[in-house]
This record gives sequence, C-alpha cells and structure tokens, in this order.
Amino acid sequence: MNSAIRRLLAVGAFVLAVASLAAAIHLWTSFTGRGGRAVVGARHVVQSPSGHDIVYFERIPNGAAPHPIPIVLLASFSRSVADFNELTDSLAAAGYRTLAIESRGIGGSGGGGPGQRLTLHDLAADIGVVLDVERPGRRAHFVGHAFGNRVVRTFARDRPERIETVTLIAAGGLFPIRSEIQAALGLSVSSFLPRSRREPALRLAFFSARSEIPEDWIGGWWLWGGLAQRDATEATSSEEFWDAGNAPLLVIQAEDDRLAPPDDSGIRLKESFPERVELVMVPEAGHALLPEQPERILRALLAYYAGR
Repeated sequence: MNSAIRRLLAVGAFVLAVASLAAAIHLWTSFTGRGGRAVVGARHVVQSPSGHDIVYFERIPNGAAPHPIPIVLLASFSRSVADFNELTDSLAAAGYRTLAIESRGIGGSGGGGPGQRLTLHDLAADIGVVLDVERPGRRAHFVGHAFGNRVVRTFARDRPERIETVTLIAAGGLFPIRSEIQAALGLSVSSFLPRSRREPALRLAFFSARSEIPEDWIGGWWLWGGLAQRDATEATSSEEFWDAGNAPLLVIQAEDDRLAPPDDSGIRLKESFPERVELVMVPEAGHALLPEQPERILRALLAYYAGR
C-alpha cells in the first residue's frame, strides 16, 4: 500500500471519528435540555436519603414579606421548571414565595435515566426532602403541570399533612393516550430529530391551533429524565394518585388539550370529586398551556388562593 493511499485512509478514519463524535455529542445534548433556557430564581441543592442531588429554585417577593404559605411547582414530562419562569415571576410580584423542583435527571437533579426502578412515590418523596429543608413540618400549596400533576397528586396521597391545596394544570393519567397523539408525543420530545418532523408533532400533542410554539419548546427536552419518568409512570397505577387523597383541587383545563382531553381529565375530576374540585376551563390552549395562556393561569391561581 503506497503512502498516498495510507494518508487517504488516515484522513477518512479521522473524518469518520470526528463525525461520530459530533453525532454522539448531538445525541447526548438532545437528552439533556439542549435549546432550553435557564431557570429564573435562586438555585439550591439538597441531597436525598438515597444520595442523589435534588435541585430546586426559589423566588421570593421583592421588598415585602411573602405570604405565609409557599407554592411548590413541578414541571411536565421531560421538561425543566424553566417552563414556570413567567408564572413564578408573576407569583413573586403578587407576594408569593415559590419553590420549583427539578425532577430526577433534569436540570442537575440526580437519579434519572433508565433502569432506576422508580415509581411516582419515589419522585414524590423528593418533594418531601425539599420541604423538610425549607418548611419543616408545615404545609404548602402545590402546582403540577402535565406529568408533574401525577407527582403532586401522589405526594398528596402519601403526605396529606403537608398539603394546603393542589393545582393541576393539564391533568391526566386515568385513560390511555390515543395512539396518534402518543406518536406525536414521542416525536415532540425527540429533539435529535429534524425540526421539520417535530414541529407538526408538537402542534398536535401540545398546542392549540392558534398558539405560537415558543423556541424553548422546540428545544429544552430532557430525555434522560423523561426515561425515569416513563418508568415511574409504568410502575404506578392511576388508582395510586388519581384522587390526590383528600386535597382541595384547582383543576385548570385547556379546552384544546389532546393529551388529556377535558372529558377524560378536568371534567372527569370535577364529576368524581365535586366537593373538592374547582374547575377552570381555558380556551385556545392545549397541553402546554403555560406558554399559551399565562395570564389566565395566574388569575385562576390568585383567585383560588384568595378564596381560601
């Protein structure tokens, strides 16, 4: 083999190695929130009894003592609590202290990924760890968006003594997701795929036809944490969280939600627990809801807390 051929093969091997490395980096960053945004708030880290880090972000009102009961927030499937940035900003302006907790495998919280043998009770237990640091022995308000609503309802079943109220934004979990919507969900979270394939799927699974899809929803997906959440969901029956124990429930239901349609989620909850559920229907919004109708969500929360 002459030297020219050897040089050519060496260059080809180098190019292949670089391309493989670039592909691996692209795939990994797609699993860890690429294209998302930073969370607003003071970052704290606490260690769980099992040894993994739990990351959470605190917002406090400026120039005034906060309301005595804080608000704890948990985000949607494979999403960071950065999705709550606008809401926590508005809640802080209204005098509320907020604690937004990252799920395992997301935003620096440990214990995520596949093969962890987790249940929703394990994810809910992380809430208790944060509360034992920030508010030992006392109650809090809870807000769960989409997947996060399963976790806060599980916590309400497991730790009723820590519950003041529970708010469910885009609640679901009782009925299987329709196959075409499930497929759209899978494409939506697969941020390593081309945008041209994902954007129509995001529209179908998460957004109303009239809503603009924000750039941080094109990106910002933490599939590593999503794998842990998927396993926890499959390991926990809906009967273990559906009723949220005896907690007072504010259910904020998007009228155009295809992942958790009104008849299967918000309306079903109101019919099942009429004495405990206050239902607020939100038009022109889908499962994402937070970036679509932030003012309606804020008004519903403030009115609910003032009424209590």
